[in-house]
Amino acid sequence: MDILNNSLTPIRFVDSQQHSQSPNKFNANLSNCKARMESLVNDLKSNYVKWKLAHQRGTSLCYAIEAKKTRCLEKPDETETGCYPEDMIAACDKLAVVTSIFIDIVKNTFEILRQMRALIKLAGPASDVIFYRTWKLEKFVSFTKELFNRFERESIIKQQVMQNIAHCTTRSKLIAYTTAWEFPDHVDAYVDLVFLLLAEEVKTK
Repeated sequence: MDILNNSLTPIRFVDSQQHSQSPNKFNANLSNCKARMESLVNDLKSNYVKWKLAHQRGTSLCYAIEAKKTRCLEKPDETETGCYPEDMIAACDKLAVVTSIFIDIVKNTFEILRQMRALIKLAGPASDVIFYRTWKLEKFVSFTKELFNRFERESIIKQQVMQNIAHCTTRSKLIAYTTAWEFPDHVDAYVDLVFLLLAEEVKTK
């Protein structure tokens, strides 16, 4: 009997629930993360609508500046020193305002990206869950990161156009700047497509 008693070593069974989230807490955390993600996705879509409107407005202004500057360059006595008619200056001021919208969108998109990255840490185990149809949290982060990079690169081009188009001394340069604005290299048809994919991903049944 003594041998039996001596061989028995007390064993402490650890309740695994103490080290993992309870189902209720997990579900509540997941719901909070989904609500926050929905808000961030709406912000992204709103930013893109603003971007396209600003792009269209800027295109019209570039054509207006190009036309006014062309008429000026066609005057032989103005080609060397350049000219800045008052109505063109007004269009340039408006183009500067439009360009500032792109800068704001870039900053806002970076903030959305920062919040999405923070959401991954907050979500914990929920970050590995499919939020809508096929995307996990990391997919939303990679989408937003690529979008931010494209917005940032295109914004730089917009700023270059805004800063230089009024100072062109040849018709070819005017056309080049207007074309650079109207036909973007980075925020193009591909971005339209990925936003369609995003809309399909978060579409409720």
